[in-house]
Amino acid sequence: MSLDPVHAFLRDYAAAVHDRDLERFMALYADDLQVFDSWSTWEHRGADPWRQMAAAWFGGLGDERVRVTASEVVSWVDTQVAGGSATWEFAAIDPSGKPLRSIENRLTVLLRKNGPQWRVVHQHTSVPIDFGTKHVARPSTPT
Repeated sequence: MSLDPVHAFLRDYAAAVHDRDLERFMALYADDLQVFDSWSTWEHRGADPWRQMAAAWFGGLGDERVRVTASEVVSWVDTQVAGGSATWEFAAIDPSGKPLRSIENRLTVLLRKNGPQWRVVHQHTSVPIDFGTKHVARPSTPT
């Protein structure tokens, strides 16, 4: 059984990030992509700015790798579009695989089918912050 496009994206994203493979990473995205990311830039519009972000990220990792793990995945698929959400953890790992630090983000993603390929056209990540403590806010129970 093949994975739906959202699960396939999450799997392929994790592999491309772990391997720091810029071309495989960018193959997941449409040219007319829009990304609302959690880091430093309000919006990435188009593949070129997203490529520049990823190249800088991968190039700045030194000998570390990043392990991306998705959980709480929800997805839906129609004939030409698919979407979903997930919680994903980004964990920096040393060359031996030892975790060094990690952070969780929320993800919402929208993919469009182009021929046989599914490509991300919109991605939104966020890290909700508790206004009182200024720490990452987590729900006490899933809703």
